[in-house]
Amino acid sequence: MAAPQRMGPPPVDDDDEPEVTRESIERDRRRRQEAEQTAARAAMTRRSWYTRAGAVDAFQRAVDDIHHATRTPKHEVVAALLEAAVGQSDRVRRSLSHTSHTSHE
Repeated sequence: MAAPQRMGPPPVDDDDEPEVTRESIERDRRRRQEAEQTAARAAMTRRSWYTRAGAVDAFQRAVDDIHHATRTPKHEVVAALLEAAVGQSDRVRRSLSHTSHTSHE
């Protein structure tokens, strides 16, 4: 009867495992960060602010006009208008700093 043969470890096949490099780690980190940012942008929320009726009416007309012209969902139109407003925040701050607000004195 022949002696039993010992089995060795399986052959090493480096092609099955992806190579981990600084570049791949950084690429994966960027992908995760972009996915998180995309998810954060896609998250929906509601806020409640009080403001002049005329300003709200003008905002609503702008949302409706853009929505009907582009067929873009209204929540996307509102987000785009708010982002545009944020882009103008420095100009608005300068404009409002020249106005006296007695309600905050």
